Amino acid sequence: MQTIYLASGLSLLYIFLLYRTNPLRRLPATTVTVTFTLGMIALIPVTLIHRLLPLDGGGPFFSAYVSAGLIEEGVKFLVMGFTIWRFRFPDLAEPIDLVIYFGILGVGFGVYEDFWYLFGGSYPFWSAGESVEFHRALQGLLFARSFPGHILFNALAGYLVGRARFLTRSRDRLPWLVGAFLLAVGLHGSFNLIATFGGTIPLLSYIVLLIGLLLHLRQRALARSPFRALIERFKGEEVEWPYPRPPADYLFTEGFSWPGKPKGGMFQAFPIILSLLILYPFLVATIYLVQRTLLWAIGG
Repeated sequence: MQTIYLASGLSLLYIFLLYRTNPLRRLPATTVTVTFTLGMIALIPVTLIHRLLPLDGGGPFFSAYVSAGLIEEGVKFLVMGFTIWRFRFPDLAEPIDLVIYFGILGVGFGVYEDFWYLFGGSYPFWSAGESVEFHRALQGLLFARSFPGHILFNALAGYLVGRARFLTRSRDRLPWLVGAFLLAVGLHGSFNLIATFGGTIPLLSYIVLLIGLLLHLRQRALARSPFRALIERFKGEEVEWPYPRPPADYLFTEGFSWPGKPKGGMFQAFPIILSLLILYPFLVATIYLVQRTLLWAIGG
């Protein structure tokens, strides 16, 4: 229970910040929660692939870009393709929605990965009754796992996925999707490589660079938002309307309210927070048991 809550503390803060990335509209809480859960579940096939395929001994570059980057991002993209990509209006209304959804999926993956490392690295000391070594191992692992990685890889890739999703011609989508996947793999592998050989300062510098890039892309996405165009139209400005749906559809979209200040607040967030506090440990425990059972089955 301790490692479950410790693993999720910072990550839930990252979700909150990403969730509020779009100041014009709040995404539906149901799809956000489902996306987070899918990210946690995505770690199960990753661990199965690592168990079934001989991926050890390839050196640090292979480990960073293939064992971690290629496989983990490949699984996350598959999960995204079968779930988030298929969301329909109004759950998915504009490209920045993919930034938020895919970033939250990455957080879910990272939260469970953090729990996996924290629990696996500290449990032997706890079960042996070595409290000093347990807290020392736990503190070291918490520091190592506190840097935001998956949320940045997938939110940045989500910008390109969002551009692809809202293109009218299907044949134009492939270059954007390939670019998004290569970007996620490259960012992920570089993160692992810097964490292994660079130390804390280079890793922090890399994270600041990614955050700056994400903020820049966020501004570009918001500038093209149909909700911003809708507000400008109501102000009497002449605005083109190159969007796939009429203005009335966006006006009554869940999470959007004139003049662009989303509905919600603590009343809207309270049920989600309460559910996470009460049900979250059971969710993690269930996924953990499923994962351990599958690993036992293929290992036996």
